[in-house]
Amino acid sequence: MKPTDLLRELLYPLTDLAIVMAMLFFWIVFAIAKAAGMLGIWLLVLVAPAYYRYLLYLLEARANGKEAPVPTAEMFDPAENFWSLTPLVLVALLIWGGVAVSGYGFGWSFVYGAAILLVLPASLAILAITHSPIESLNPAAIARMFRACGLSYLMVPVVIAGITILLSLLGRLSVPLFFVDLGTSYQTILVFTLTGAVLYSRDIAVELRLDDQVLQTVEEIAADLDKEREKVASHAYGFISRGNREGGFAHIRDWIQKEPDVHQASAWFFNKLLKWESKDAALFFAQDYLAHLLHHDLDAKALKVISICLHENPGWKPRENDRQHALELAQKYRRDDLLASLRN
Repeated sequence: MKPTDLLRELLYPLTDLAIVMAMLFFWIVFAIAKAAGMLGIWLLVLVAPAYYRYLLYLLEARANGKEAPVPTAEMFDPAENFWSLTPLVLVALLIWGGVAVSGYGFGWSFVYGAAILLVLPASLAILAITHSPIESLNPAAIARMFRACGLSYLMVPVVIAGITILLSLLGRLSVPLFFVDLGTSYQTILVFTLTGAVLYSRDIAVELRLDDQVLQTVEEIAADLDKEREKVASHAYGFISRGNREGGFAHIRDWIQKEPDVHQASAWFFNKLLKWESKDAALFFAQDYLAHLLHHDLDAKALKVISICLHENPGWKPRENDRQHALELAQKYRRDDLLASLRN
């Protein structure tokens, strides 16, 4: 990575409004928790998991060259993606290890700190991409990460160490704690964005996902995919049940666009929505799904979707710009039963 690239990455968190707003939000919440005494402990219990989830999502997005995520209510859900809670355990263990090592003098504490600084970004990168806590603690996987990143990886611990020294000097110069805390928050964000940038520059995120999939059987991959789809459907149900239909369907559409097989994913969600107590969501989604099928000339599937929707609600109609296409399809296959309903 060139010096100009490094400078750009150092300033990257300040150039993205989503990251700036997230950093300020969490910084303010942690400041409130710090000043709230015993009540602050409960606030930390609620916010800390969401904070680490956001940081891991940020690393993953940066490693894949995608836009930075925005903190959402789902990040505060205790049951959301248990793998993303791994940093909480790691931090607790590292603090315990630091306290234990401190009894052996400054030399050992320095070695311990340097080792953590070197290994931790690689472990977090593996976790963010593979979503596997076990793999993120695997020494062999961490060694492979070192080899894949090459000397570019050393930029991360060196930069973080440099910022740590700078913040320490600012503290000794009696700079207001306000600025030191804000600098520490920025440093934490930078650990994740800078690590993600190194992975992106060498296409390591793609390699890690491929390696992870090779280790899984077809059945395991399908089961994992179904679990993720169930989560998406549950979140969408939460939006829709509270009256935010557009937000719910936007959540589903965003997920579908990420899947390798959009046809199969759309069919899965259509069938899932049909199982809800109210069929209104499925019938609304069906307009999207039908438009997709018609666009790709999947006649048989399109006719099946039309038949199901009219069975659930005889007054159902495709979107206005799809209605003529649907009528022509029904005429082509002599589905007089559908023609009558579509014309009304």
